[in-house]
Amino acid sequence: MAKKDDITLIIAKSFSKQKLTESEKDICKDFSILKLITEHGLNDIQAKEVIKWCCMQYDIGFVSGESDER
Repeated sequence: MAKKDDITLIIAKSFSKQKLTESEKDICKDFSILKLITEHGLNDIQAKEVIKWCCMQYDIGFVSGESDER
């Protein structure tokens, strides 16, 4: 389980639109809207934005609406 400081850093990076490290991306996999609201004091809109930013950090085409042509 991630430390609270690590999760706080991920939340801050998502609001400031900074890229996440690989280890931070792994921590994001355990996020849920409910967890971000109850354990970290976010409201529902903020929690959705954090999760959306985490999802956007993965290099997959369907997130941005583009096909993956690798």
